[in-house]
Amino acid sequence: MIKKLLMLVLFLAPLTINAQKFAHFDLEATASQLPAYKQAMTELQNLGQQYQKNLDDMQKELQTKYDKYSKEVNANTPQNIKDRYAQELQQMSDKLEQARQDNAKAFQEAQQQKMQPITQKVLDAVQAVAKEGNYVYIMDVATARANSVFINTAVSEDVTAKVKAKLGI
Repeated sequence: MIKKLLMLVLFLAPLTINAQKFAHFDLEATASQLPAYKQAMTELQNLGQQYQKNLDDMQKELQTKYDKYSKEVNANTPQNIKDRYAQELQQMSDKLEQARQDNAKAFQEAQQQKMQPITQKVLDAVQAVAKEGNYVYIMDVATARANSVFINTAVSEDVTAKVKAKLGI
């Protein structure tokens, strides 16, 4: 009996030696050090400023027309002129709101287009680190936090430095 128990322990011992390896890394800290990331962020900032200027100009034009119409309209102004002014202001307001939505959508698409290749480059480096280190899981810290996933850093290795080295940064 003792001999069988000893054989079982010896048989199962190698399984615990090859325990699964878990790791984590910081995608944002890694990507932000890439030159392509810095360039993309500058381009996105410029695009955002351009969109904001466009919206500010439209808002200023709307306010100017509103002020003009407020001065022109009085108790003696015919109703059809009041209605026309109100309709013009409403159309301008609708146009401004549509421009806000269009700009937000266009900015989001530009952001995705510029950041996707950078993110893919980092993820390719993560995959290479995972293969070399025989990691079962490597999770991004921010993604884990956003999804209420706890990373036990006592048993999970931080491979951010390895990923950066793979990227040459």
